[in-house]
Amino acid sequence: MANPSPPDKAEQLIKLYARLGVKKDTPDAAMIDDIFDDAIQTCLDYTRSKLSTPILIQAKRLAIIMYNEQGTEGETSRSEGGVSQSFETGIPNIIKTALAPYRVAKTRRF
Repeated sequence: MANPSPPDKAEQLIKLYARLGVKKDTPDAAMIDDIFDDAIQTCLDYTRSKLSTPILIQAKRLAIIMYNEQGTEGETSRSEGGVSQSFETGIPNIIKTALAPYRVAKTRRF
């Protein structure tokens, strides 16, 4: 039995819309497209690797976090009315752990 072909960026984007409850061809969808592109680039910068299905899946997870953190950009913590919130900066550890096997090490010639 042949392995199914890996999902591509468009398939992951459709899943991202569904998870966030956003319909395609809306202003929110255009913003999610941009956030997803940023998340993909962040994951590629971290791994120094080529785009693959596992990286797209982690980029989707990162895009969800980026979408939910809108309006809090640049903040590390906030306290309002006795309620304190703290925000993780950069790529969350759970996503870094999932991306670790796909990192390409830098080599140096002597």
